[in-house]
Amino acid sequence: MAEPLIVLDPQAQKSLQAQIREKVIQGIISGSIPPGHKMPSSRRMAEQLGVARNTVVLAYQQLVDDGFLLTRERSGFYVNEAIQQQGLISHTGSVEATAGSDDDRDFWRSHCNAVSVSRRALQPRPANWLQYPFPFVSNEYDPRLYPGAEWRECTRDIYSAREVAQWAPLGANEDDRQLLEQICTRLLPRRGIYVEPGQILLTSGLQQACYLLGQLLLGEKRSLGMVLPACAETEEIFRRTGARIEALPQDGDGPLIGEELQNSDCWFLQPNAHNPTAVTTTLERRRALLRAAAVRGAVIIENDCEHEFCYHGSPLPPLKSMSGGRSVIYLYQFPKIIDPGMQLTFIVGPKPVIQRLRALRYTLRERMPPINQRLLAKFVASGHLDAATFRITQQLRERWVALGEALLYYLPKLKVRRASCGTACWLQLPEAVDADQLQQRAEQEGLLVETVQGSNTLRIGFSSIEAEKIEAGVRLLAQLINGEVSATEETLETATGRRLSADDLRAEFPGAVLLGTNTLGESYRIELMPDGTMLGYSRNDVDVDETDTGRWWLEGDLWVRQWRNWSYGRKASFYVVAEEHRIKWFNSAGKLIDTAILVHE
Repeated sequence: MAEPLIVLDPQAQKSLQAQIREKVIQGIISGSIPPGHKMPSSRRMAEQLGVARNTVVLAYQQLVDDGFLLTRERSGFYVNEAIQQQGLISHTGSVEATAGSDDDRDFWRSHCNAVSVSRRALQPRPANWLQYPFPFVSNEYDPRLYPGAEWRECTRDIYSAREVAQWAPLGANEDDRQLLEQICTRLLPRRGIYVEPGQILLTSGLQQACYLLGQLLLGEKRSLGMVLPACAETEEIFRRTGARIEALPQDGDGPLIGEELQNSDCWFLQPNAHNPTAVTTTLERRRALLRAAAVRGAVIIENDCEHEFCYHGSPLPPLKSMSGGRSVIYLYQFPKIIDPGMQLTFIVGPKPVIQRLRALRYTLRERMPPINQRLLAKFVASGHLDAATFRITQQLRERWVALGEALLYYLPKLKVRRASCGTACWLQLPEAVDADQLQQRAEQEGLLVETVQGSNTLRIGFSSIEAEKIEAGVRLLAQLINGEVSATEETLETATGRRLSADDLRAEFPGAVLLGTNTLGESYRIELMPDGTMLGYSRNDVDVDETDTGRWWLEGDLWVRQWRNWSYGRKASFYVVAEEHRIKWFNSAGKLIDTAILVHE
């Protein structure tokens, strides 16, 4: 019996004793071990499984304590017959099942209302996405960064008798007081928000929070302004409230204050890092949005996502903390990279709003389980959240830098938007490349990227991929993209302008300045010194300067440059074509790499 039934895995995280117990229980429940069956002796079972006899004795004793086995004096261990009798239903004489027949499908089709859901909202990732070589997905769990030991410590603490007596009696619509206090005293003050526990409501996820707010604030006679494309799930939820969605235009500074904004009763904004376009709303645009909301009398729903992960500078203040923030309802969801199982979200608003939202939540009979609330409260109070956030931010910053360098090196012509926080960037594809087809081909090569509804773009995340793998993944993506670019693209042979020879380069480049914008949207300035050295300056999205030095020289008609740090510090050679004040760089294969403005000072 033991050989086919019980197979132990020495590499499993569970002990051998726990594995034996679970396998025996599975056999009893499934009927593989019949009621009243006499189990092998502990000595014989230990010999068959190759484990210590004491391991089997302890497993048997626990099965007896749990009621699965019975002991008979001087006879051994027997399966308890009452286990299989409990809860069994006899199917004698039952009608043959007809599930799957045409009549059955017609019956249920006639009784079900039509359901329309965006195909994108239902598009899942592969179940084993984490095992792909290059999982470029955003805001996802990474086992290398997950603070598992800290969560286990807090789990042990909350199961003490004293703790259980505190969280177990919570009513059906109550929130854990300790967690609310931690949010009020530890989390929100760092964002400049000071409220009381009565101004906070906990929900079981961002989707539930949006649903409750949509039910309370929107409806068929009201409109919601939001930047599109948006997160497919969020947009779908708001549409189901019956509200009219007004698509808000935006530029690199955030949502534009125009007619669409003024016509909306409520605005859904993500000023920190818009999902999916990675636009960070500037401080001045935030002030203008608050002034416009005051004039219009509009309510702002602010989703302040991923503000912890800031990679340079300091995060900008949320709208809720600024002057005029009284009309703002603030949403925050704990990042999945820290909290993959709970996905707890909290809403901050005036007490009358929170009271009504609490009543709506009660009608759904759905809230975050009290044990999870207390677990998160313990995690925050113990300082584990702060420590994990700091440690994870350091790792994500390394990946953020690596992704930026790889995109600059392998896809220098494409437009990339990369916020100074968050876990993804936005990549605009050439017109000749279809995003959906590219995603499918990339997945076949082991590379997972996310497409964006309504635009020919990719969202490239870095929360689940190691920094060391990013360059290889982006190189593979560049090969797929370049293989699809139209053959009509300008090449060295078809380029308009004057191809510069070695003599032309010696005459024009020493003392020249190159001005341009790289693929990350950063403006740069490169000074070419007569002695063959280079000085480079670039300015990123928060006006932080980055500098580097390098050298340049000629090899025949090729202009060669090598930076100390930029472009991985690798040597690169280019043919140069000049067209008035603009120059174009082509690689040795004749492919256009970049353009810049050439000036002399």
